[in-house]
Amino acid sequence: MTDRPALDAVLLDAGGTLVRLDFEWMSAMLAGHGVSIGPEAIRRAEVAGRRAYDASRGTPVASGVAAPPLGTAGDTDAYFRGMLVAAGIPAALVPLALERFRARHAEVGLWVHPMEGARAALDGLAALGLALAVVSNSDGRAERHLVDCGVREGLEFVLDSHHAGIEKPDPEIFHAGVRRLGTRPERVLFVGDIRCVDEAGARAAGTQFVLIDPYGDYAAPGTPAIAAIAGLPEWTASHFEVPGRRAASPPSR
Repeated sequence: MTDRPALDAVLLDAGGTLVRLDFEWMSAMLAGHGVSIGPEAIRRAEVAGRRAYDASRGTPVASGVAAPPLGTAGDTDAYFRGMLVAAGIPAALVPLALERFRARHAEVGLWVHPMEGARAALDGLAALGLALAVVSNSDGRAERHLVDCGVREGLEFVLDSHHAGIEKPDPEIFHAGVRRLGTRPERVLFVGDIRCVDEAGARAAGTQFVLIDPYGDYAAPGTPAIAAIAGLPEWTASHFEVPGRRAASPPSR
């Protein structure tokens, strides 16, 4: 017997979870403007961007309340500005950097690298017998980026807010994913990287939740967190009863 809750499926965020920012391009772009800062330093500063985005978000959308227009869940400029300031970029360069970020995102995107360990994590979760899918606040290109990064295979579907007409943290986009998986919210784990949309929305929807918190300084007290998606299969297997384990268990007498 176990007191771990039963799990049927995992819903994952896309940007910041399965695919990551192009820190290498950011570093090269800033070098072209006379600022020498490595990709890893920008990556470390990204957590400050998350906090700035959370601060810009305000009160999460409650169930039954009309959602704001798409793309207004938080201030993306605040996210990138917070990251740049934390990275030590001169204040005079920040507006230009934001302009370059916007242009790059409009052209090819910014979340265009596979997150380290993501492919192995998806395969590990599938080996546990879990159904997998994505729920992403995106501009219609989430699935394309996942394909390009080699992390689309094994996902039952990609629910992109641009096509769904609703976005996180509204619980309905989570419920839409749960319905497509054919299960109940409490039997689904949501994995994301932004507290104000991923955690707030998952909790409002009644799903399980775990936060990607790479440096251990972003999660709120009591929020389940892992340092990297590579550790997700092991963490999941240790916290939930998964289909593979249930199938392998001997029948009760």
